[in-house]
Amino acid sequence: MAKKKGGGGPAESKKTQQKKKQQQIEDKTFGLKNKNKSAKVRAHVKSVEKSVLNSGDPRMRRLEEQRTKQKAEAKARRKAAKQEQQALFDEALLAVQKKGKNLKAGKVSAQGRDGDDDKKKAGTSRAMKMMYQMDAKEMEERLRDDPNYVPTLEDNIEAERQRKLAELKESGKTGTPVTEESFRAWQERKRKRKADEARKKVEAELKKKKGGKGLSVLSGRALYEYKKELFVDKDEDGAAVVSPKSIPEENGNSVDHVAEKVEENLFLEGDDDDLDDLDED
Repeated sequence: MAKKKGGGGPAESKKTQQKKKQQQIEDKTFGLKNKNKSAKVRAHVKSVEKSVLNSGDPRMRRLEEQRTKQKAEAKARRKAAKQEQQALFDEALLAVQKKGKNLKAGKVSAQGRDGDDDKKKAGTSRAMKMMYQMDAKEMEERLRDDPNYVPTLEDNIEAERQRKLAELKESGKTGTPVTEESFRAWQERKRKRKADEARKKVEAELKKKKGGKGLSVLSGRALYEYKKELFVDKDEDGAAVVSPKSIPEENGNSVDHVAEKVEENLFLEGDDDDLDDLDED
């Protein structure tokens, strides 16, 4: 079978050809001094670049120049058509553009007062703002007269709170003043109530088959309040660990005093060697 004309290898891409041409330019201008200063050297470099870049297949070069020329002509035609359109229909185009803007503004205004209910709202409600400017009765009358007012959850809660305050004022009750003694008494009653609840819960579990869950039904704090002796630290022999702070300081047996004596015993007394008597090697 006869060999095809032009060889069977793949054709080189434009990028590969461009890289080869740039390498040829660098090789031919290598070693030239003052490339950027001397006018003669710059002229020589430009002539080398022109000769190398224009080398190759003249047919492909002509096609590339033709494509570039066609793109420039198409761009010029589009620009000329746009200028002609503006010259002929400028007023009509401006009227259409203004009408589009007016329609958009009309759609926004048609949403009304509650058009953005689905969007996230920030700040406080109208009732909450009015609460700081007038009393509850006047605020309720003002809001009732407003046909566009829609009460929110915060408004309902505030109205209920104001109603409770008004009832409390009418009844004449002032409530129980909180003092340190009354607060401590309330804490003690609360602690006893929780301890009784924990005891009843444990007793109910122990009455079940196999003791039920036992003490595990209680939380850590409830278990501590129920049985504090379970939380005493113990050493390996089972004896309770004594804190140094609990050691009595009578007769000079405090922790600091004992530590001073131990520190003094670490040093030799009387028979320590003098450093000057040591033999030098």
